[in-house]
Parts: sequence; structure tokens; C-alpha cells
Amino acid sequence: MADIVIGTAGHIDHGKTTLIKGLTGIETDTTKEEKTRGLSINLGFAYLDLPNKQRVGIVDVPGHEKFIKNMVAGLPGIDLILLVIDAAEGIMPQTKEHIDILSLLGIQHFMIVLTKCQTVDEDLKELVKEDIREQLADTALKDAPLIETDAVEKIGLDELKLAIQDLAETIPEKTVQEVGRLNVDRVFSVKGFGTVITGTLIDGTFRVGDELTVFPSGKKTKIRTIQVHETDKKEAFSGQRTALNLTNISKDEISRGDVLTNGAALEATWMLDAKVSCLEDVKFGFSLWDRVRVLIGTQEVFARLVPIGQERIEAGEEGFVQLRLEEQLAVKTGDRFIMRAYSPMVTIGGGQILDAVPSKHRRFKQDVLDSLKVKEEGNLDHLILDFLLNQQAIVGSLKDICDYMNLPKETVQGMLETLLEEKLLIQLSETEWVHVNKLQQIEKMIYQELETYHKAFRLRPGMPLEEIRSKVKQVLTPKQLDKLVKLFVEQGVFQLNNHRLSHSDFKVELNKYQEKVKNDIEKKLEKSGFTPIKKEDLESLDAKNGRDVLEMLEDQSVVSLTFEYVISKKYYLKSVDLVKAFIQKNGAMTLADFRDMTDSSRKSSMLILEYLDEKKVTKRVENTRELMEG
Repeated sequence: MADIVIGTAGHIDHGKTTLIKGLTGIETDTTKEEKTRGLSINLGFAYLDLPNKQRVGIVDVPGHEKFIKNMVAGLPGIDLILLVIDAAEGIMPQTKEHIDILSLLGIQHFMIVLTKCQTVDEDLKELVKEDIREQLADTALKDAPLIETDAVEKIGLDELKLAIQDLAETIPEKTVQEVGRLNVDRVFSVKGFGTVITGTLIDGTFRVGDELTVFPSGKKTKIRTIQVHETDKKEAFSGQRTALNLTNISKDEISRGDVLTNGAALEATWMLDAKVSCLEDVKFGFSLWDRVRVLIGTQEVFARLVPIGQERIEAGEEGFVQLRLEEQLAVKTGDRFIMRAYSPMVTIGGGQILDAVPSKHRRFKQDVLDSLKVKEEGNLDHLILDFLLNQQAIVGSLKDICDYMNLPKETVQGMLETLLEEKLLIQLSETEWVHVNKLQQIEKMIYQELETYHKAFRLRPGMPLEEIRSKVKQVLTPKQLDKLVKLFVEQGVFQLNNHRLSHSDFKVELNKYQEKVKNDIEKKLEKSGFTPIKKEDLESLDAKNGRDVLEMLEDQSVVSLTFEYVISKKYYLKSVDLVKAFIQKNGAMTLADFRDMTDSSRKSSMLILEYLDEKKVTKRVENTRELMEG
């Protein structure tokens, strides 16, 4: 059975708070000002036990025009709306604005509750009911059940509870998210306990002891206790009205509008990409740089509108926009919001976030429009492909994809495997994925880097991997590059020899002068044996070609012990064999032992042994060398 939250909506003084008190016995007008003025200013909370013993949360949202932002704050996480209408007054202008807001926020389940029915005669009541149905005929409430009540006279309340129960059974379970998220709607302090916040858990699960991050400030806190419907719980689930007692944070360090999460799925942002709808009665539509109030979650921020792909969005039309925010928000793709005019403060439209952390766009760029259309369509496979294609990094992690999609790991994993079978993705590791177009991009990038390198250094067998890593470090980690290089080599795109990468068809070709200096270098190193030679002495054998040829021979027939000295690879390998055999027989070896074995100088022996330490063939223990384990 789903955990559901019920919200109220309706014109001022149409009886929402009285209805909730009649249903639950709980007074949701809690402040002195609310009681004095007889209207709800802030959100009120209650819970209702249905006949089948299911307990549901209720949010009594204010109906007065000045408190619309408080109304919107109560709607995230709400599953069912009771549209409350006074039987004597019928639908009022404020009721219409509420209906617009509910529709823009994507609420799907409604009931119409006619209140104060005992205050009017039967004929007037029937006329009001006909008018309600006529005015709601073109809205999401056209087929909503209508229940007649009078909370003061206790009429229709049992029928309403049964109707809520029937509708509640049709509401599907919420998708379980791995990361919990809650919009803070109230903050207060309890003597002896400290800071307490309330809100509806709109994603995931919170547990006692969870570490939470407060967005957008980034402050850290922990859950000391949890209450759901005034009952202590070990955990709270998506869809539940929740009160959290927090540690290590004061009342002044967290406020209404903040977002709490127990994972890393959120990121504070200054921009949002969205699909918006402009209400039909808006006089001027939406134009570039219009300043609007964005009501999202429990927060209101100012933003500038930037239409994407069109000059403006007219009244009654839809379109893509980028919202440039004046304060940071922490929201998720798929969240809905309301837009109100800067002045006068009337509702002008709303929309749904397509990208919660976008880059700044050019307004008429086709690939931007294509990406927004994919996000609008909501095809999950296409959304994954779009995310992997348009993110800055080449490789996408499973966690990043889950966070972006707002879906559990198991669901995303299945979709990734399907895309892999369709050859639209490459899997680098158990948790790393690459779009095939991104694979082609990095292959082309590396190919061009190698082409430049081969032209500049015709005698070098390839570009060192370390140098390639520095070229792609903004988009690939060293481990990711190594995996991709292995894949490219297996595909025959590149060849890898001695940690140098080259085009698959690249070969070093020496002219007769270069061939001669190559032979001269190798002969001199052979003759020198275990005595390393300075690079400059070998390069001087041919002023024009010496340096290039010597670099070419490194890791082939020459080993660089330091930036200054080299040795024949043949004699380096002999050194390794001699050292291993001696230590295996004697347990350890001194520098003098090696010097005597090789009939070389102390300096030469030190250069070779220190290189062996560097390569982890040996390790120095005081004045001796031992073999490295393994």
C-alpha cells in the first residue's frame, strides 16, 4: 500500500482548515495570527486514519492570494488534492489560479469537496455543482469525484474518508530511490533536543544516523530521531510527511527552502533548462530576459528567462527556456515549478526541469534543441544516451547515470545492458560506460595528437602514454585512458610498444646517415659494458641526427638510467640477472659486491643499482640491497 500525502486547495475561507479538523481532529491553524485572522498563512499538517487503518498525511495549504508561494511549497510530494469549494460561493478567481498551479505541477489525482452544504438550499447547491462541472470541463478535474460535506454538522465526512480510501488504493507505489531528498518547509527548535525540521520526503529513504547534506549551503548534519505522523520511526520513506531532529546544526544554519539529501545526487546550480507552459490569459507571453519568480520545492527565487529556439513564447504556448537564477538552487531533473510575474504577483506559467545543471546555451543551436527534445520526450534509453553524449567527461559512471535519471541502480543497469547489446554503448568496467560517439571523439583526438607527434619526431617509435594522459586529463582519468588504449589496440586502430602509442601503420625509417649513427651508438655502448655513458657524448657522434636516433633507441637497445646517463639494454638486463642470482644465494648485496661482479666503478654501480631500486627490482636496506617481494 502506497504512502500517500493529501493536499488541500481552494479559495480563502472556503473551509479547508475546518474540513481537515473535522476529518482528523487536528487544528492546522497554529499561529496566533492565523487564529486571529481566520485564514491559513503557513502550511498546516495533520494525518488521517482511513477505515482500512491506512494512515495518510495531510497538508493544509493557504488559500489567500498573498500566500500562494506557501501553497506551492506544500505541493511537492503530494499524491491527491482535495479541491475545496464553498457550496454558497462556488468557484472563485482564486480557485481558478489554484487549478492552474495544480495542473502545471503535474498533480494527477483530484477530488472535489463541496463544503458548508447545510448553509444553502438544495436548488442553489445543485446550481453550484452544475457550474463547477461546467467550469472544470476542460481541466484535469473534469472527471474528479465530488463529495458533499459540512464539517461543522459532521455531514459527509465518512463518505469522504471512504472515497479517499478508494482513490488511495489506485495510486501506485512510489519508485524507491537510493538517495533520499526532502524539501524543508519548517524549522524550529525544541528545548532539550535542538533543531527540528519538517517536510515531505519526495525521494528515497532517510534512516536514523544518516549523514545529511544541506543544499545549497553544503553544511553537514546527522539525523538524531525521525517522526512520521507524530510516531518515532527508525526510517522514513518516499511520500511520508517527516520530522527530523538534527545534530551539529543550529536553527539559524538551515531554513525553509533548503534541501536535505543523504547522498551526492544533488548539485547547486545557477541555471535550469526547462520546458515551460505560458497560461492563456497572460498578456505579453514570455520574452528574452523577462524577470520572473520561480516557485520550486519550498523555495522562491528570481530568475531571467532565456527562450531557446524561438524569440518568445506566446500566451497559451509551450517552449524551451533556460532560467538564469539569481540564487542557487538544488533540484533534480523532472522537478516541476511555478512561475509568477515579478509584478503584479500573478501566476503566469510553469514547467518541468529537463536539465538541473546545464551549461550556458546559445539560443538557436540545433544540437541544444535536439538534446532538449530528447529530454522532453522522456524515453529512458534516449535520456541515458543523451546524458553520456553531452556530458563533458568521456566516461560516465553508473552512479552519475542513476543520479541523473533519478532511478534505482538495478533499473539503470538493465537499460545499459540493452544499449550495450544494440552497440550504442561501450562498457569499460562494471560501473563505467561510454557512448559510441564519444568513443569516436576520443579516438579522433588521440589520432590527431599522434599525427602531430609523428611529424615532429619521425624517429621516435610513438608518443609516451604519460604525455597522452596530460593531453586528455580534463576528460579522462589515467585508468580510463589505459582501458580505452587497450580497446583501440585490440581494434587495430593504434599500436602500443614499451608504453609508447603510435598509429597502427607507423614505422620508424632511417636514412643512411641515421643508420650509421645508430650503429655507432650501439657499438660504443656495447664496448662500455657496465659503465654508463653520458647522453651528450653519444649525441655528439652526429650533431644533426645524434639526439633523435638516441631517443629512438630508448627502450629498444638503450636504457636511460637518469636524465644524463644511459646504458646498453643488453648490459642492463645482465645486471638484473647478476643481482637476482647473487641476492637469492646470499640474502643481500652491497654496492661493493656489485662493483666487483661487474668490474665497474663505484659511480657506475651506484647509477645501475639506484635505477633497479626505482624499477622495484631491489630495495635498499641500510647499506645493502634486497629483492623486492613478488
